[in-house]
Amino acid sequence: MIAKVQPDRQRSGSFKRLLKYLTEERDADTGEPLLRGDVVLSDNLAGLDTVSVQMEGIAFLNPRCKDALCHYELSWPPGERPTRPQWIDCALHTLKALGYRDHQFMIIAHDDKKHFHIHIMVNKVHPETFKAHTPYRNWLTLDAAARFLEAKYGWAHTPGPTRWDEESKQAVRTSRSERNALRTVRQQPTGAAAKYEHYHDEESLQTYMRREVAPLVRTLLTRQNVRWEALHTFLAKYHLRIESGESGGYTVLAVDHNIRVKASDVFRNNFAGKVNRQTTESVLGPWTPASTSIQHSAPHLAQHSERNAAQREERKSQRRADRSSLMSEYNLYRNRQREVCKVFTIDGREGAQYLREVLRQQKKEIRASALSWPDKKVLLSQAAAQSVLEVCALKQSIKKRRQEAFPKNLRLWVADRADQGDTRAAAQLRGWRYADQRNQRRLDARLEVNRLHIGPPPDPDGSTDWADLAQQRLAAQQEQQVLANQIAATRVWKIDRKTGDVSYTLNGKVSVIDRGRIVTVLDQDEAAVLFGLEMAINKYGSRIACTGTMEWKRMVAKTAAKHDISVQFTDAEMQHALRLLQRLANPRQRQQERGGR
Repeated sequence: MIAKVQPDRQRSGSFKRLLKYLTEERDADTGEPLLRGDVVLSDNLAGLDTVSVQMEGIAFLNPRCKDALCHYELSWPPGERPTRPQWIDCALHTLKALGYRDHQFMIIAHDDKKHFHIHIMVNKVHPETFKAHTPYRNWLTLDAAARFLEAKYGWAHTPGPTRWDEESKQAVRTSRSERNALRTVRQQPTGAAAKYEHYHDEESLQTYMRREVAPLVRTLLTRQNVRWEALHTFLAKYHLRIESGESGGYTVLAVDHNIRVKASDVFRNNFAGKVNRQTTESVLGPWTPASTSIQHSAPHLAQHSERNAAQREERKSQRRADRSSLMSEYNLYRNRQREVCKVFTIDGREGAQYLREVLRQQKKEIRASALSWPDKKVLLSQAAAQSVLEVCALKQSIKKRRQEAFPKNLRLWVADRADQGDTRAAAQLRGWRYADQRNQRRLDARLEVNRLHIGPPPDPDGSTDWADLAQQRLAAQQEQQVLANQIAATRVWKIDRKTGDVSYTLNGKVSVIDRGRIVTVLDQDEAAVLFGLEMAINKYGSRIACTGTMEWKRMVAKTAAKHDISVQFTDAEMQHALRLLQRLANPRQRQQERGGR
């Protein structure tokens, strides 16, 4: 008995499409739709006609679950045919083992192949709690459930990740030696090849090609612009030739011995199955037989390959040594630049402390002067505003110096070294380019036909993701500079001699009013909120109270988190929102908190 969880590409994309695939078939004569197989529904489903609608409706109530469909299969070997109560019991047992017993599910039994099998379609979202359930290592749980059912009904044992232990009466994991022995049995040749090895005590062509040639063919077909001619040339080095069959398959001929084997038996990753064969044909192009020159030059190519094997290995060792030395130099450069950035940070911290001390001293002198209290309020407000401008200018200066000294990422640094004539860096850039091309080909080979695939637009300049990120960082820097310029352009708009209120204008309109015991922000513009917040911190300290609507409070918390302002709000909700935004903006902090748990 085999239990198999179907991968994403076998789920047909939705409950409706999978339901149609599992339950519908066409009459050969009339073309009318017929019910395929025997169907059993869970108690929380009304009927077969509404299965997909009900499951999709429950899944819609949990927007966090992006894939609510679970589809797995139980199949029996040829010759074993469970009764209807037996296969229903098997399905219910596996559902309970996976934790899906109370979920919406449908069981479909198919008897149209050599082996009897059943499909189980499950909704991962619970119909009452609306919580999604995805069991950990569900394939292992299913295999253990299959072993239990085999022992319960006396069915034949199917080798797998687990086995049935009669002493403990439960399924246990197979040992490493048992798994290796099973793997060895699966890799043994079959048919004529197995008889040849048994009677001649020699390795068959099938075994030799699987071990020596197949991995190299798989690597060759990942390269760019590979055609049949390249595959023929490669196989000729091993005295082999691939030929196309009349029914669409391929065979491999050992030229020296006139022995043929199926390409699907020896090159399984590329020629076994219709999907793999079509993918390989799309890469190699239309079929082209081997030319006469390649067939006659096979012995020479084999000798040439043996002579150059040592040279290739030597070049590989040299490339590994070059990459290692290049990485060591980059690590030294990165550590050095990080130390420079730390020095700038210390300078900024000391400079800000000095400006705070200056502001404190100015406040003392103003309060000790013989001026009237309204005049003192004006001077105090002007001193606080001037301090805000100086602190902003200092922050921008330190930030600019840190950005200039911040270490470049590895690709940028290697590209600069290549421009300077470093051959090791140039070789590393070529290696990255080849790796990106291989990864893109592997991705293209996995994409399904007639589906929507959304990705980044093609880049004609050949720039990579790090260049896009650098451009985003530059845009963010420009935004910060715009805000700094807006704040620097503030000036006293009006002074109320009776109350001592001082009004400040940003972008041509009054946006901030300093009323002595409170700072009022009139405009929800980011520059106004930032200016008013920093003025309040300079006047009253880092612990402040904010009153206003929830929209205003969200704006203040978002601005404080975005510009990394050290502040503590008396409002508990604002403080919680600030901490959450700071964690979202600082991935390292989140990693440290998770590690601390």
